[in-house]
Amino acid sequence: MNGFEGLFGHVPGYLLVFPLFWGSVIFFGLVIARHLRIFAAVRAAGPSPLAEVPRRVGGIVRYTLLQTKMFKDPRAGVMHFTIFWGFVLLTVGTANIVTGGAIQAILSIPAGGVLWAAISALQNVVAILVLLAVGYAFVRRLITRPPRLAYTRGALIILGLIGGVVATELLAQAFEAARFGSIAGAFLADALAVPLGSLAPGILLGVFGVLWWAHMVIVAAFLGYLPSSKHLHIATAFFNVYFRKLAPRGELPAMDLEAVDASFGLRTLQDLGWKDLLDGFTCTECGRCTDACPANMTGKPLNPREMIMGLRHMAVDAERGLDLIPNSPIIRAQAGYDDTTPNPGLLATAIVDHAIPYDAVWDCVTCGACVEACPVLIEHVDKIVGFRRNLVLEDSRFPSELTGAFRNMETAGNPWGQARSTRTDWTTGLDFEVPTVADLAAAGKLDEIEVLYWVGCAAAFDERNRKVARAFARCLDAAGVRFAILGQEESCTGDPARRMGNEYVYQVLAGGNIETLNRYGMAERTIVTACPHCFNTIANEYGQLGGRFEIVHHSVYLQGLLASGRLRTAQASDPDGVPGSASSSRSITFHDSCYMARYNNVIAAPRDVLGALAGVELREMERSGKNSFCCGAGGGRMWMEETRGTRINVERTRQALATGAEVVATNCPFCMTMMKDGLAEAGANAAGTVSAADIAELLADSLVPAVPTGRHLPVLQ
Repeated sequence: MNGFEGLFGHVPGYLLVFPLFWGSVIFFGLVIARHLRIFAAVRAAGPSPLAEVPRRVGGIVRYTLLQTKMFKDPRAGVMHFTIFWGFVLLTVGTANIVTGGAIQAILSIPAGGVLWAAISALQNVVAILVLLAVGYAFVRRLITRPPRLAYTRGALIILGLIGGVVATELLAQAFEAARFGSIAGAFLADALAVPLGSLAPGILLGVFGVLWWAHMVIVAAFLGYLPSSKHLHIATAFFNVYFRKLAPRGELPAMDLEAVDASFGLRTLQDLGWKDLLDGFTCTECGRCTDACPANMTGKPLNPREMIMGLRHMAVDAERGLDLIPNSPIIRAQAGYDDTTPNPGLLATAIVDHAIPYDAVWDCVTCGACVEACPVLIEHVDKIVGFRRNLVLEDSRFPSELTGAFRNMETAGNPWGQARSTRTDWTTGLDFEVPTVADLAAAGKLDEIEVLYWVGCAAAFDERNRKVARAFARCLDAAGVRFAILGQEESCTGDPARRMGNEYVYQVLAGGNIETLNRYGMAERTIVTACPHCFNTIANEYGQLGGRFEIVHHSVYLQGLLASGRLRTAQASDPDGVPGSASSSRSITFHDSCYMARYNNVIAAPRDVLGALAGVELREMERSGKNSFCCGAGGGRMWMEETRGTRINVERTRQALATGAEVVATNCPFCMTMMKDGLAEAGANAAGTVSAADIAELLADSLVPAVPTGRHLPVLQ
């Protein structure tokens, strides 16, 4: 016999496989099409499929094929990788069945069938590995039960279907080999067939038929169940990763406040982009985002996974009344019944208080830990800030303590409401003059400066952070760096306002700063700042308003000064015998700022600075680098009361004290404030033996005294 009769003629009722399988494929497609009708109802545009194609394709390889983010939890990563790739390889056999043997016919051409035999052998090995991985998955869900997992019936059903598909395929092959003879390449099936050979041929054929058809029925059931389950990510993850956000992590979506059809933030499903809905249908419910969330970990209602799944549930609810197969236009016109448009009332349901509680919206510290943890690259933070924008700009519904912060930023140019005239008070006590760019411009000396030091509001007005500003200025002076400041012309970058949801105040502040910087030609110079929030906003967000500047964080700038030899630290055995002020051996733990490590990938620089200090032992916290734990001040939380659960800075302080280090080093003014307060309140530090210090302070105290050479800048009276 030729064709599929030769391959599958021994399978009882083989021809029925075509309507069974392809019918389930059609059903799958119809359900997906119904989902897409919700996607078509949203207002916001999504990313272009033709933008940066190589980078997008590279992401698919990295995040979906190699699944690199899954391996942050090694055992779960190996399990998922095995199930995914095993399922893909075993699908070759199923595809061969439903195409009448076309796959086998094609792959048997090279080398006289050796390739197909090799594939069969590989499938046998993979089948065992997948069954072991599925067994481990059941153990995790039914016995060990990691807290981050969502224990749903759907997850068990999917695992059962995957295990059933694989087990029935392997066992059917074993009974087939026992009844009809050895199968090329299928060495495990042949081995299993040996003890089965003693059974009667009729029994072997009957059991083979049951297992073979059980395999195909489970495959069809899997296709039918998949579109309504969390495992739809098997298909959607590729699209979600391809269309992922390529803009800098720290860049929030732009908002045109003057557009005629402007929608202020995210209120309903229709305000979302289709990519936001795709995030919901791609969520694997793995719980990594929630497990990484500092707000959730400290007992607050924010649950990033539940928020994303809430969006999905709202989208599915909006599908109610939509037929799988829409009626013809004639019937719809005659009956006056539109079964192609989602329910307008459900589309207009407010997301806040449905997909996410109101309090949870304001618990977010915008640290990005959820985004960093997500294996399918879902963007949680942008959505939460979108909810805040709508609450602030349309509903005026926000924590009462933000009223003062908004007013202060709008009227005084800083969240503390301090007078602009005090912005340079931090320079008091320095033994050199710190000029302003206005003074230098008036004297015709502006071209002499190397960098503009963007001081930031915290360093200008908070007494503890003023010490950091002075230390950094001493480092610049010791290196002979010619620098200046804006002084009273500097305003808050707008970062707190933007992340609190007040886009209007942000754009007012940002627009003013951009105008000031451009007026002094700072687009052609380097700006340096010790504030990660100022850095992120100027570097990644001012471009949306036309402001493009080169800005460097002080940790990176200090690293460069040390590497170039412009700064030297006193070492325990200085070859020149130069006396320094380096402290004796001490242990330091470094707290990574979220906006430097996670948002802008600055991880090595501050550690290099600390590594240049004599006698320093660096002790890493369990959560460091891109997995750092937030201090609790981001997202405008610095100006909000933390009344729910444990204070986030208290938890981070506990982690820092657990290292046994004597100093907690920071590179962010917000982090400095939160760690200082946490250490002061910690019972484990009642004696005050552990202190917080910025890397600039530690470096300034360890510098080799330089021979005064002058800074080559005029001292203006």
